[in-house]
Amino acid sequence: MAKADGEIVIKKYANRRLYNTGTSTYVTLEDLARMVKDGTDFIVYDAKTGEDITRSVLTQIIFEEENKG
Repeated sequence: MAKADGEIVIKKYANRRLYNTGTSTYVTLEDLARMVKDGTDFIVYDAKTGEDITRSVLTQIIFEEENKG
């Protein structure tokens, strides 16, 4: 799980919780949406498999934001 300089690593666990390894705290999809809007680079990995699931999490964020309105 390599990360680029300044890129925050988020791990997604089987219980669907998201863990920010940089701050050692759990975050929500809303927190990640805020990070996107602020221009913060992050990458999301499945904690069990190590698979990069950033794309599917971003898709989920978009879906949630669209359904708010």
